[in-house]
Amino acid sequence: MSIAVDLVPQRTASAPFLGRPIVLAALVLAPALEVIESVISPLVGTSTSADLAAIGAHRDAFVASVLLGLLATVLYVPAFLGLAAACLTRSPWLARIGGALAVVSMLGFCGVRMLQAVQLQLVDDGINSEAGATLIDHTGTNPIGLALLIMFLGGTIVGTLALAVAAWRTGLAKPAVVLLIAFPFVDQAMPGHAGSIASHVVILVALTGLALSMHRLQPRS
Repeated sequence: MSIAVDLVPQRTASAPFLGRPIVLAALVLAPALEVIESVISPLVGTSTSADLAAIGAHRDAFVASVLLGLLATVLYVPAFLGLAAACLTRSPWLARIGGALAVVSMLGFCGVRMLQAVQLQLVDDGINSEAGATLIDHTGTNPIGLALLIMFLGGTIVGTLALAVAAWRTGLAKPAVVLLIAFPFVDQAMPGHAGSIASHVVILVALTGLALSMHRLQPRS
């Protein structure tokens, strides 16, 4: 509604269809849930067969971690769209591109979550680890799986960088912006369980800092 736009300060815009409290909460909760997912996940990240063996040994922990991660995936959508909306005034094109690609990334991430469901079913059905690992690896690299992977990784890297630049130009907290830029590179540079935890701690600190910065810039009644 126009009245919602008129009440927004000149330095930041808002997301009236989401509501500022929802956006700020999502910016903190989504990465926080992913940190918890990374901590409790039994996956070791060394090989697919090792991951399948870990799922078999710690099934309940795997299910809980993925369900928390799935909730985080959903919450990232309002989080990134709200961040993009906050940057529309100062950086309209980068904000729009970043927000759109962030949503594309989460759609691709849902494909990754579906692959985790297949991993669970392979373990539950007692499929041989090597045969199951081959199936998972080939599924992730066939044309459909590859398209989902490109959506996820491409959307994450390009979308995150676009949103970071838009946030910088908007005047949001600079240290948080720097951490947001660093996130996809930390994620790729540190594979394995420890790297997953570290990268998600980075984005948790980054998005929490941006949420606090957005809160300080909101209009005062």
